[in-house]
Amino acid sequence: MAACISLKHVTKTYGSSVAVGGLSLEVERGEVFGLLGPNGAGKSTTLYMLAGLVHPDSGTVSIFGKNLQKHFLSIARRVGVLVERPVFFDYLSARRNLKLQARLARREVNVDRALDLAGLLRYGDKKAGHLSQGLRQRLGLAQAMLTEPELLILDEPASGLDVESAQEILRMLRRIADEAKVTILFSSHQMFEVESLCDRVAVLNEGRLVACERTEDLLAYDTSQVEVLLEGAEGAAKRLTEQAWVVSAEARKGRVHVRLRDAQPQQLMQFLLGAGYHLDGVVPKRRTLQEYFLKTLNTGPGEDAS
Repeated sequence: MAACISLKHVTKTYGSSVAVGGLSLEVERGEVFGLLGPNGAGKSTTLYMLAGLVHPDSGTVSIFGKNLQKHFLSIARRVGVLVERPVFFDYLSARRNLKLQARLARREVNVDRALDLAGLLRYGDKKAGHLSQGLRQRLGLAQAMLTEPELLILDEPASGLDVESAQEILRMLRRIADEAKVTILFSSHQMFEVESLCDRVAVLNEGRLVACERTEDLLAYDTSQVEVLLEGAEGAAKRLTEQAWVVSAEARKGRVHVRLRDAQPQQLMQFLLGAGYHLDGVVPKRRTLQEYFLKTLNTGPGEDAS
């Protein structure tokens, strides 16, 4: 699939501080791509460069196959941006705010379509100053989608929202990506946002890329760690610890938590069945994005974080 965004060896410094250092990254068309990392990792600076608000010191930034600096105006017409908490004229309605934005952009747009995509159509006549923080954030997204962009660049789109409002925003973005075929690049430091929304995730730390993987691969089951449900857990755990292919086995309330060295769950099941145990269930541990994130920060770029 063709790349929508391409960064090659991009660097941005502020004095002696390296905000982004030699970043190379590609985002495919139609993809929902998350930038994950601690505060100061370079996420926002990367998005600001892609939005044309900050110029890189070196390297190249391309969007839709074109150099961003050379073709900024033509690219900007195809991109929607929300990089800070949105600001509106509080005395104007949500609809009037968007109409004013459309006039400033000198574009003929369907304001009600943008409101509808953001789930705000029934609030269109309500003054922006009377909207809750969650609805104002939705209005900011409606503004970003006003020109029906092919690419959305969003910096912490659910920042400051309660869990329910944040989940509504994420569901809305997933729907936009699926139905309108919009490429979405967004930053977050919240694991659940990335897990629920992204096709791929890149982990940044200290301005550098330390990992980039498909989310479904990161969240796959870890067959080296297994939970076995059975009667006689204490005895089973003791017998398992005597096996060379078992790292550890710990009994907890009718369950045995087993870590395997060079074996598969099938071998574990065969051993327990052969020893006369009746198994009620064997469940591999599901990996979490938080575990992967912490591991990548500890191993660093170029090292094994699997």
